Amino acid sequence: MTEDGRFVRVKNKNYFVGQSVQLNERKEETKQRVRYSALASMAAGFALLLFGGFAGYNAPVGVVSLDVNPSIEYTINCFDRVLSIDGVNEDGSRIVSEMNSETLINQPVDKAVEATIFQLRESGYLVEQTENDVVLSASALTLTHANALANRLEQLVMQQEDLQVTSVSVSKSEVQQAHALGTSAGKLYIIEQLGKAIGSDGAFDPKDWLNTPVREIIRETATRSGAPQPNGEQNGQTPAGSQSDATPPQSGTGTPVPGGSTTSPQPTGGEPGSPVGPGPTDSSGGTGGAGGEPPAGGSPPG
Repeated sequence: MTEDGRFVRVKNKNYFVGQSVQLNERKEETKQRVRYSALASMAAGFALLLFGGFAGYNAPVGVVSLDVNPSIEYTINCFDRVLSIDGVNEDGSRIVSEMNSETLINQPVDKAVEATIFQLRESGYLVEQTENDVVLSASALTLTHANALANRLEQLVMQQEDLQVTSVSVSKSEVQQAHALGTSAGKLYIIEQLGKAIGSDGAFDPKDWLNTPVREIIRETATRSGAPQPNGEQNGQTPAGSQSDATPPQSGTGTPVPGGSTTSPQPTGGEPGSPVGPGPTDSSGGTGGAGGEPPAGGSPPG
């Protein structure tokens, strides 16, 4: 006990009862300040981790796109969780509104893609017992992540046997280039493949194909490249009673061939803009292929 009646705790140095000692209160105050500073630093660090982590979770790092004729994009975070879902074209916006997309926010993008495939079937864009083409693209924080994501989504969609899948990993700049044209990175990729198949001998403008269903673009690419096309396929990916918005150029590129289907472009590697995974071979159960943001069916019955 001090002379002013305060009780303080001191280290026992073999003091005896009644002994008076001189205390260095400045040292005690310093220890308390150090203790309080440490606690304050811990609290600040926790707050930084908490709010910094929250901000990191909500930071968009990539885009997955899914194209049939409707084009849909999913903005994702570093955990492949959906931050937003948007229709790239009018058909895509209609699909997004019909599938109650708000319930998919913060869900894995895999789940969002599955829900979209289901809604595309419900809306008549994908028809069972026919071959339907789906194009997926994925961009992410790193190329390795984008490749892995594109492969994973491809395998997910390929579980549905009537879907032929083209998947591709893309860079952020390729996503921006597609947006500048009003389309998705996946759609722009297959249009560019058509341009390569046509070659420099024919006039080709990608804008003429932006509103053409995925199915028709892939079939025209196969025709131009000489790939065989089985007969008996239904044409297009537009529900019965409606027409595709755009007509591809009649000269230089050719009109999409009615009937038949095509294999997806064969993969070549893992760089942005390159397909990933094995490509589909035929309509009898061959493996689906890729070649990032994330189907072509016959016209459904009226």
